[in-house]
Amino acid sequence: MMKSLFTTYIYPILYFILLLISCNDDDDSVGAPIYFEPQISLSEQSGSFGVGQVITIDAELEASGLIENLTVSAESTILASQDYQATGEESFRLSVQVPASWLGNTQSIVFTLTDMQGQVSSESFEATISEIEPQYTIEDVTINGTNFKQITGNVNFDETLGNSNIWLLNGSVKVDQQTTLTIEEGTTIYALTADSELDINIGGDIIAEGTLEAPIIFTSFNNAPGQSGTPSVGDWIGVTLRGDNMPDDNSGILKYVRIEYGGNGDDALQLRQVGNLTTIDFVQVHDANSTGIRIRGGAVNLKHIVVTKPDSRCVRYGGGWNGNGQFWALATSSGSRAINGTDENLTPQSNPIISNATVIGAGITETTLDVGEGVRMQDGANGQYYNTVISGFGTSFRVRDGGEITMRNCAVFNNDDTGDSDGLHSSIRDQYREAANNNSEDSFSITDTFVGVSMTNSVDASTLGTFFDNVNYVGAVPVDNDWTLGWTRNFDGSIKE
Repeated sequence: MMKSLFTTYIYPILYFILLLISCNDDDDSVGAPIYFEPQISLSEQSGSFGVGQVITIDAELEASGLIENLTVSAESTILASQDYQATGEESFRLSVQVPASWLGNTQSIVFTLTDMQGQVSSESFEATISEIEPQYTIEDVTINGTNFKQITGNVNFDETLGNSNIWLLNGSVKVDQQTTLTIEEGTTIYALTADSELDINIGGDIIAEGTLEAPIIFTSFNNAPGQSGTPSVGDWIGVTLRGDNMPDDNSGILKYVRIEYGGNGDDALQLRQVGNLTTIDFVQVHDANSTGIRIRGGAVNLKHIVVTKPDSRCVRYGGGWNGNGQFWALATSSGSRAINGTDENLTPQSNPIISNATVIGAGITETTLDVGEGVRMQDGANGQYYNTVISGFGTSFRVRDGGEITMRNCAVFNNDDTGDSDGLHSSIRDQYREAANNNSEDSFSITDTFVGVSMTNSVDASTLGTFFDNVNYVGAVPVDNDWTLGWTRNFDGSIKE
């Protein structure tokens, strides 16, 4: 019995103890850190390109032994080299123009990552280089005595639309991935047909950077020199930017841009899964058939936005949009809705932060007070509103079917012709009036020019995130800084001067 006890229990325990002692005595490396081989993740593994095109590859780098250097090469040529200060994770973007010497080959672009421990790993991008013909045309046309440059097709090479020409957009013009369309300041582009649109595909870029003195204008052909027609709502489709639904995706720049008389069969400006490195600043959409700006997912931010006279909504968002907005000036027609968040009860849910919006309805623009809604959340969409003014609607704020809303330091007045001038829907009335939210129902002077703010009740918007500017007023456009002057249209279509 005693022998059985030792054999079964005591001997194994003694053996285990001796094994531990032996390991501690003989192996000084026990307890030393283990560093895994550094990792490289490329946004794409391969692609086909032509001479002169730009290859753009994003790389995510990771090393438990800390990153020392990344080198990118093609054959014996170093395309890029980046040293790092012993970080564990980094992002890198390579942009390289295809040289003529690569023609007819499949070129391996090799990313080599070295960590601080001397460990090395690599990943390759295979670029097939061949003769690629342009899939678009730019040609001279003359209509009613006016000379135009007309663009049609799919833009698959980097292209610039210069301001020395008068441009026609004919049909659906798309900008392919790995391609940048640049539009110079002061350029006007006339949409020739009802199905004309500019569509920036995923991976493509638009650089449309106008100025206060020379904005970029997308408009109806009926506005073109020498044409006898009258521009009207829905004369063409509009502009679409498409991202890859990554928070830090970049689809380019829209700055000091006016888009007018669009919305034929779709929304005039569409932002689909666009990331927060995209710049949308000083943009107006005027007289759209349907929605002025439609945001479908993504994390794009919008600042200094004007939407006037849409048939349906000024801004509609959903699809899990979690971006920001500041300085929005929105003016609706009779029966329209200014801001509408709707997620159709899907996930992820939208939850943008919007500050310093002035939202005015038909009670101001058309003296029809009993219709329309200022802000409406529905079908699971959320929204956070700060320093926002709503006036001239039947209903100011409303939530329906599961959406949640934050309202702080806001002002509502001159809504609802039944005499209840706040226009607050019963779904949010008590929440709006909670003292901690610091909201107001006191009126102040405001017109369809958007000028007019309250200097009381405001919250420092810069505390909401780095995107926001700190201003000490509620509303979008202060009297002493009317940023809408000189480049936007008034509600009646005249240029605001």
